Amino acid sequence: MKLIVGLGNPGWQYKNTRHNIWFWVIDKLRNDEWKILWDILVYDNKLGWETIQTILDDKKVIFTKPMEFMNRSWWCVSKIANFYKIDTKDILVIHDDIDLTVWTIKLKLWWWAAGHNGIRNIMDKLGNGEFYRIRIWVDRPNNQDYVADYVLSNFKKEEIDIIETKFDQIEKFIKEFLNK
Repeated sequence: MKLIVGLGNPGWQYKNTRHNIWFWVIDKLRNDEWKILWDILVYDNKLGWETIQTILDDKKVIFTKPMEFMNRSWWCVSKIANFYKIDTKDILVIHDDIDLTVWTIKLKLWWWAAGHNGIRNIMDKLGNGEFYRIRIWVDRPNNQDYVADYVLSNFKKEEIDIIETKFDQIEKFIKEFLNK
């Protein structure tokens, strides 16, 4: 079993922000080539997160959107991983990253938190950082004092257009993770 977690913040006011890029990814996957598989999903939010369970590439996969704020995502990840006895190497976390080069997307196993509080908290709760991550570049503000405000700001139209060209690469990384 694999667990794919997207970090973000709940609520309509955060829908199109840099922190919530994962929610765009999952919506794109629902409408793309995996659509048939998504039609057989189980959707549940009674425990404070939303999960979609499906079969992809002959593997049971749980997609999760923690419905807690970014820095409290650890609770959801640890509860699901413990309940289903999912090893940390079978977890993929997708999140924003302000430190990558322009429009870069990377799949990594074991990477430090690099100032990302949501990732740091997940690492602390799981007891290690040996989970996969897809890091998606979302730009960096000119002034370091405004990082929190910046990641909670909306993308510009031209940025959205560029991000949409990257979904094939994100899908490729997810498939690569599923086959590890």
